[in-house]
Amino acid sequence: MEKNLEFFFALVKANSVLARRLSGHGLDFTDFMILHHLNAAPEGKLRRVDLADHLGLTASGITRMLLPLEKLGIVHRDLDTDDARARYASLTPAGMNLLDEATATVHQKIEDIIPSDKNEKITELTEILTSLTK
Repeated sequence: MEKNLEFFFALVKANSVLARRLSGHGLDFTDFMILHHLNAAPEGKLRRVDLADHLGLTASGITRMLLPLEKLGIVHRDLDTDDARARYASLTPAGMNLLDEATATVHQKIEDIIPSDKNEKITELTEILTSLTK
């Protein structure tokens, strides 16, 4: 039991440390993940509730996180023509440019953090973490 607790302590600490190390271009890592998921979405937009699900956040939490990105002109709020209650988020052209720049930086930082001889272990750990979030 104690090993499991130690694992979760290490996991949360690693999340905090790595998120800080992967921040850049005026974005924290969660902002980067938001931009990444919006860019990867079909038609380049996601309902806020779906974006929240991708990040493991609540819908209200993602709404609070999107507001500053909207004010900066990085993310745009779109209305759903079929459902007046639904809101979509999408990247603006400035958001796409910022994501392109940040992606190159994040990839380089990840290469610096994770040695290439650890790829097999990373795959295994990714599977474990993914199973924990289902």
